[in-house]
Formats: sequence, C-alpha cells, structure tokens
Amino acid sequence: MIIRHSCTSNLIGNFDFGYWDRYGKSGNATLDKFIHESKLLWIPYDQFKDVEYCDKGGFSKVYKAIWLPGNDYNEVVLKCHVNLNENFDEFLNEVSYHEMCSDTMKIIKLHGFTKDPNTLDYMVVMDYANKDEVYIGDLGLCRPVTSLLKEHDIYGVIPFIAPEVLRGNPYTQASDIYSFSMIMWEFTSGVQPFINRDHDLELSVSIGKGERPEIIENTPQCYVDLMEKCWNEDPLKRPSAKEISQIISKWIFRECSSQIISEELRNNIVELINAPIGNNNLAVKPHSQAYYSSRILDLLVKM
Repeated sequence: MIIRHSCTSNLIGNFDFGYWDRYGKSGNATLDKFIHESKLLWIPYDQFKDVEYCDKGGFSKVYKAIWLPGNDYNEVVLKCHVNLNENFDEFLNEVSYHEMCSDTMKIIKLHGFTKDPNTLDYMVVMDYANKDEVYIGDLGLCRPVTSLLKEHDIYGVIPFIAPEVLRGNPYTQASDIYSFSMIMWEFTSGVQPFINRDHDLELSVSIGKGERPEIIENTPQCYVDLMEKCWNEDPLKRPSAKEISQIISKWIFRECSSQIISEELRNNIVELINAPIGNNNLAVKPHSQAYYSSRILDLLVKM
C-alpha cells in the first residue's frame, strides 16, 4: 500500500519534448519501445536531487527525491527492483497492467523510468507517498522471487498471508482479500497485526487454525462485519473486491440504497479513522522476531 499526493498527478503535461524522442530514450531498445507505446517517460537521473533512501522490501528498495522538470518542484518515489535484469520482460508486463488500471484514480500514478548511474539499476518513478490520500500502490510489479522459490516455500509477511496459502495452496484473489482484512484491522488499531508475536511456524499454525487479531473496542459493527467476512477461513465466503468497494462507498459517499447507514454510524467510522495511533489496550511493543518486509518462508502448515 502506498499513499498518494495529488499534486504530482499531471506532470507529463508540463514537458516540452522534441518530436522524435518525445518521451526520452534509455538506450535499452526493449524499454524504449515500451516507453513509446505506454507514453511513460524516460527521465535522466540528473533531473533528480536530494535522493534519499526510505525503506526496502523483500525485493526492492525505495527512495524519495525532488524531480525538477522545467520550473516545477515535485517530490517523487524512485523504486529499485532487485534482480530486475533477470525478469525485465515480466516486469514491463506488470507495469502495463498497472497503467491499464491507473485511469480509475485509485491506483498510484507511474511517471516513467530512470537509471542510477552509480549502480546501473533501473528505477520506477512514481508519485511520492505522504499522508494526504491512500491509494493502491503495488500491483505485484515484477516477481523476481518466483525463480528463487522452492516447491513448498511461501513468500510474504506471515500476518498478511491467507491461511490456505500457509497450507501450501496457491495465491488467489480471495487470498488478497484476506490481506485486505489485516489492513482494515491496522486502521482500527494503529499497529501492525501480531506485532507482539514471533513470526514463526507457531504463528502460522495458529492463523491456519483460525486465530485473528483482537477486535478493537468501539469499532463500528458494520466495519467489524466486513473485516470478519474478509478474513473468513473459507476463501469462497470472502467478498470480492467489487463488493468491498460498494460497501465502503456506501459508508463514505452515502450512495442511494435501501441500506444507507445512519449519520451517527458514518460519524463513528470517521472518528475511528481519525483516532490517534495507539488508542487501544493492545500490547504494542514489537517482538524482535516480527518481520514486516516480504521474505521467503520455508514453512508449510500441515492441518
């Protein structure tokens, strides 16, 4: 999940490109063809200043920087994928899916690509993450992990992995819905799920047997109901992404429906979302073996 700031969403219109290389050239024929077809940009690295390391996941590193196209001053994210050269075609395929979805205004905007002259790593340039708005920011861009997995390995963060996946079943859209339920829980708690537990085989077994994070006191019942549907043990009983969107839209926008929620309930939801972090009775001291970066897990829950 990445948070999007809307001020950088229309940067392409600020550029004045020549006719032939309107979108810039990387020198990589495959990438240049993709840039031309997708109308993304090749951005020379010297257009960025104050490049600052932010964080890393299992197979990528994230930096933020100031992008200076023309007279503009914009904060952006530079995302560098590990082992990208080995999975370049698949990576570009994932970017194309991202672009196909981006016109929904619910997906973080990609601006193009650049290359670190020191490491020679390609980097994706996208909107900067801050606290203004929440948007989907990772559609599985590049999967370098697939070539590294053994038969029973699992890749991810244990609290966000659906129980059926922990048992060795393949990832599905329903598995993503389970992960969404953990994000819902984070909104109510202000902490990550199972932050005070060792992320080991024992926790995986407990999740597989039905353990879920403790419901936070005073959470609106409609919110609890949706969250519990999303983390249902049976993947077939979890709602679809479309159903979730429709339910949440009714909460926020009060769409015409026979089940419009009351103003009081809507206010409770807004109050919940705006509540200060740590406003609960959970033990929030992180366990030393709690990991929230994706990693390869050599475990399989037998049940």
